[in-house]
Amino acid sequence: MSLTTRLVILAGLVGLMFYNASEAQLWAAIIDWQLGWYKLGVPLAWGIILGALINLLLGNVMVKWLEPITLVAASLLTLGLTGAAAVYAAHQVSGLILAPLFISSIGLGCYLFAYSYARFVGARGRDKT
Repeated sequence: MSLTTRLVILAGLVGLMFYNASEAQLWAAIIDWQLGWYKLGVPLAWGIILGALINLLLGNVMVKWLEPITLVAASLLTLGLTGAAAVYAAHQVSGLILAPLFISSIGLGCYLFAYSYARFVGARGRDKT
């Protein structure tokens, strides 16, 4: 079994811990973190911007970190989506899924960081030839 498969299975199981959270705990987390539907896109935008910016400023220094970043991104994405499904299944209130969806949004932002960085590395390498 590959490392990616193991991480995704483990993150999915950890995401099921959201099933045991009460409504009061979930609302408290949403209020404490000041989460809203519009804030779900912030990590995505930062991932794209930082991936391009780091490539422009530092060059190809982070190429060796692309695989670990992608593994972390897949784990966070799985954890958040599994948690969101578990919260919705337990409480049947769509507003409560903000906390786990924000975790998956961070995972998608990490993936978009790696993707943006890799695209700029490819464009930089293509311009040199």
